[in-house]
Amino acid sequence: MRSWRPWLGIGLIAIPVVYFFILLDAHVVNIPYTDDFNLLETVQKLRNAGSLTDMMKALFEQVNQHRFGFERIVMVLMLLVTGTVNIKTQIVIGNLFLLGIGYLLYLGLRKERISWYLFIPVPYILFNLVFFENAYWGIAALQNTPLIFFAMLTSYGLAREDGKGFRIALIAALLTTFTSGSGMLTWIVGVIILAFQKRFKSLLWWVAASVAVLLFYFFFDYQFISSEGTKIWDHPVLNVIFLMAFWGNVLFLDVRHPLVPAFHQDIIACVLLGAGLALVFAVWAVRILIARKPGWAEWFLLGAMMFLMGTGAMFVVSRPINDYVMYGGTAFSRRYMIFGVVLVAVCYVCVLVVLKNFKSWKNAAAVTAAVFFVGLNFVSYFTSIVSIRKLHDELVIDSYFWKNYKTFLTVGENFTDIPFWNHPTRMRDLIIGLESEGLTEFYQFYDMPAQEDLVRETAVAGKSFEGSFDALFQYRNGEYNRYMKYFQFFVTPQNPPKGTFYFLLESQKNSIVLPAVPVPNTVSDFLQKATYYSNNYQYAVYKPKLPEGKYRAWIMSRGESGQWASFSTGKHVLYH
Repeated sequence: MRSWRPWLGIGLIAIPVVYFFILLDAHVVNIPYTDDFNLLETVQKLRNAGSLTDMMKALFEQVNQHRFGFERIVMVLMLLVTGTVNIKTQIVIGNLFLLGIGYLLYLGLRKERISWYLFIPVPYILFNLVFFENAYWGIAALQNTPLIFFAMLTSYGLAREDGKGFRIALIAALLTTFTSGSGMLTWIVGVIILAFQKRFKSLLWWVAASVAVLLFYFFFDYQFISSEGTKIWDHPVLNVIFLMAFWGNVLFLDVRHPLVPAFHQDIIACVLLGAGLALVFAVWAVRILIARKPGWAEWFLLGAMMFLMGTGAMFVVSRPINDYVMYGGTAFSRRYMIFGVVLVAVCYVCVLVVLKNFKSWKNAAAVTAAVFFVGLNFVSYFTSIVSIRKLHDELVIDSYFWKNYKTFLTVGENFTDIPFWNHPTRMRDLIIGLESEGLTEFYQFYDMPAQEDLVRETAVAGKSFEGSFDALFQYRNGEYNRYMKYFQFFVTPQNPPKGTFYFLLESQKNSIVLPAVPVPNTVSDFLQKATYYSNNYQYAVYKPKLPEGKYRAWIMSRGESGQWASFSTGKHVLYH
């Protein structure tokens, strides 16, 4: 039996990793989403740069306070190797850095001679969907995950306390800086670690390198951006609570958080978890201060925590609030949850190191973490797979909306919004240029008739839709905390078509196509039926996203021949 234990352990480690990437392969499409177009535009500039200066400006072009040098290098390398930029490949590459993060944490346990079996819970917290935006958004995947890996690699190099480690740390810090703006924190982390290690010669070189890098960062083709509104010192207590919530954001559920004068329970849990993680950091820092000779794991884990928690502090400083974060609203974006996820994993390793000489307590901590991590993994998948499915289906028909209406379904609050700059020709010229140069396959799924001919060419005469259709509206708090009409469309077909099918809303002026997204089963139905999706489908949208009008409702799907076929529901929708 004992000979099977290592294989069982390896299998338990592999399960969440394999499932995570299987899910990516099933749901990710090679279509740019929001800021992906911005990076594709700069890749186009790099390709057409006429001088070294133009190339440098394109490579380090400023986006808000960031300089996405690493992301652009990856995309250029992809272009050189394959002749195109594949967003799906980009997302997979970005998420592969989770393996690197996991390996560095494993090294932390191995250096302390802690059984590798206690590493088993770690993949279940790292490979979940709490941060699901990183699982389908090219720029998010290629920014945040490598950012954390490079920051941890910086700490790894400095923790070695040798010349090779110092060089590793310098290169990693440089990559971190030009992956995201918060990467500049690695230089501060390095100063602190080298100072406490009393490696003053290395510290001087580190400071000199950081000065040179930051001078280039802020004075080469850079524009300083001033922010107006609330300042962090206006409401220090509220923003400390906000910071705690960011640190503990792994518990921020994928549910609606309308801005209401009542505390959301999951955000309360985020604050409490963040306070607990802060306590772990404080204990770890004191442990290092009183230690005679801190080891590799102490310095490495300290550096990792300082970067992750410092990123949270930078986030709060850049987005201070003037009320309780527990009231909800739009405080967090899903892509930032990865910082909380990795912070929890790092703190778990810290707890094991502290308890390594107390076998019963150490094992109890590992079992508790395993239950928590596996439970959170299940909840994140159960609540968020449908979110990834929804964006997949929307991206597939973005080309329809662009071709017919010069807008995207995935971006913009209003139907008339032109992604992403509301410039009359910039996005048009960009897409034409990207397609002609083979940098994207934006129209790969576009095979529907033009909107003015859609119903005429696809309607099946004399045959109605078999199933139920309904629509309703309510007032709901929107993305920007404004109450707006919120329209929902529901359909339950007698015989669900294979593949994605669509709501087709036909008015005198427009033919609007919306994906019918399957509704997940309840937990009890999921356990009873052993299937995630129910036979019910829906789509919802805020009023400004579609033009007003009286619409005839159709259901459009592919027939057995593969051609589009539309069936009348016999119902009308008054959208105003």
